Amino acid sequence: MESFSKSYGKCQKISVSLIAKRNLPKVQEKSSDDVAMELLKLCHVRLDREQIIEIDNLECLGPVTNLYLQNNEITRIENLNVLPNLKFLALAGNKIRKVENLQCLNKLQFLDLSGNAIDDFNAGEFPSSLLLLHLKGNPCTQQADYKKKLLLALPSLKQLDGEDITREDMLEAGCPVESESESESESESDDETEEEDNKSTEINDGELSNQACFADGSLHKHCNDILVRAKIRTIKDDKEHKRRMDELACIREQHSKRISSRASSGP
Repeated sequence: MESFSKSYGKCQKISVSLIAKRNLPKVQEKSSDDVAMELLKLCHVRLDREQIIEIDNLECLGPVTNLYLQNNEITRIENLNVLPNLKFLALAGNKIRKVENLQCLNKLQFLDLSGNAIDDFNAGEFPSSLLLLHLKGNPCTQQADYKKKLLLALPSLKQLDGEDITREDMLEAGCPVESESESESESESDDETEEEDNKSTEINDGELSNQACFADGSLHKHCNDILVRAKIRTIKDDKEHKRRMDELACIREQHSKRISSRASSGP
């Protein structure tokens, strides 16, 4: 059985135990059932600076909107389709060489891939929902048409590498541009939205380091990955079963109404 305890400083995969250590308060005092329930409620998941080598095992999570994976050893973007509600994704300071497997994230608004090893990219691999994108520190930013490729592919983009996208940038790239009066009328609401997003996605390094300081073997012995995963599967299966039963009940009700209607309008 895989224990919740993991050794820090060595390359590792994402596990239920690691997620729980970093994101659930007083996890050592919780039962496996409680851990499972709390994992399914998480919206912000912090897994930075953990020597993680690949993105996997995130199906134990629920409606996550913010995922922090910066400063790890990740080489590939993958297995994020289990987080369809993701809006904020931090992957800076990894070893990623290719932009891929992001189109499934059609709610993603903020993506940080700065400080990786991306030589080139297909702009169509980025979700069109992106508002803020960071690629600084990658070789691809030296391409002559770097900004143009991104602006043409991402019509909603508001900021690239920390700099606001201007009307002049759009015109220079050959993108369709609104009249100045229309853009001014929307600027105030955009500023308010961006300010709220920045507040909700701010990374507090001190808080993260404090949550990561669990010693090996410090968690309650019955809180282990296998039990928690089993509980999560049960919860998800129960929800799916209820959904299907509700659909079946609705179909039966509609069928009964049709029979009653035919009987009442008989010969």
